[in-house]
Amino acid sequence: MKAILIKEPHKIVVTDIEMEQLKSEKDVLIKVKAGGICGSDMHGYHGTSPFINYPVVPGHEFAGLVTEVGEAVKNIKVGDHVSVDPVISCGECYACKNGRYNVCSDLKVRGVHVDGGFKEYVSIPEKACHKINENIPWEVACLVEPFTIASQSLSRGGINKNDIVYIAGAGAIGLTILLTAKSEGATVIISDISDAKLERAKAVGADYTINSLNTSLEAFIEEHEAIDGFTLALDAVGHPSIIESILPSMLPTGRVVLLGFLKAPSNLIQMEVTKKELDIKGSRLSCNKFSIVIDCIEQGLFNPKKIISHTFEYTKVEEAINLLINRPDECCKVILNFETEA
Repeated sequence: MKAILIKEPHKIVVTDIEMEQLKSEKDVLIKVKAGGICGSDMHGYHGTSPFINYPVVPGHEFAGLVTEVGEAVKNIKVGDHVSVDPVISCGECYACKNGRYNVCSDLKVRGVHVDGGFKEYVSIPEKACHKINENIPWEVACLVEPFTIASQSLSRGGINKNDIVYIAGAGAIGLTILLTAKSEGATVIISDISDAKLERAKAVGADYTINSLNTSLEAFIEEHEAIDGFTLALDAVGHPSIIESILPSMLPTGRVVLLGFLKAPSNLIQMEVTKKELDIKGSRLSCNKFSIVIDCIEQGLFNPKKIISHTFEYTKVEEAINLLINRPDECCKVILNFETEA
């Protein structure tokens, strides 16, 4: 069968590998139908991920058709459409025992620590597979995972309909957060340094946009009488200056959620946190959010198609990668179609 393989940094190919077989009686075999290229796939391509051992099959945003089930599988049958949770956890550490397997002490993610789903067939444990209605297009089904990232971050921030939400970063994850927050009834402001990305965010449903190259948060608030600060802010970029700019603009009892992996220190002013009793939280991957997101998609509460900018046959993955590298402002979520035979 065919698979996408990152042999080493900057070298990605479509190659033949051994046909996938069921790895366990608790597994299901999935014919992959579509996948989304994520930032972590790009880090794998560029060689900037500290977690990847090459060669690796990338892909942790994917969905497909169940073609075989193990003898111990109970709730999934051949013919089901499924989206896959890429998180692999130990079930025994402190985090796992407290129901937060997404930050397991021995965490692994498909497509990063182990081979992912960018291949024609993949064997996945039943517990990681989530059924989705057959009328949901494959390109939408494969985007359940990034929307679980949004659901997780907003859950960590305690989203409610009265919130004034600020999102730093109008890339794919920023837009999933935007769509999810709007489905909750919140007012949403989003910033970026790209006018093209901000135009897309406005079209998707942002109430306000800010080009942070020329407008500070303080200036934005001064210009808008209806906005006197933010109650919930999310950093979907990961830059030291972002939390520094957010804190003075937060209203008392506000919540700040950080999604980026950033090693560089930030100059956090503790007084801003203490005097307003702000909550600052991290958010990683997702925990028990697949069923929530699938339900929202099936009810039409938000439409993941709005963030799809390009679709390629999976055999053209190198072309897709080059587009993301060379014309990033034109791109949001890039989908790989696995339905056709190579």
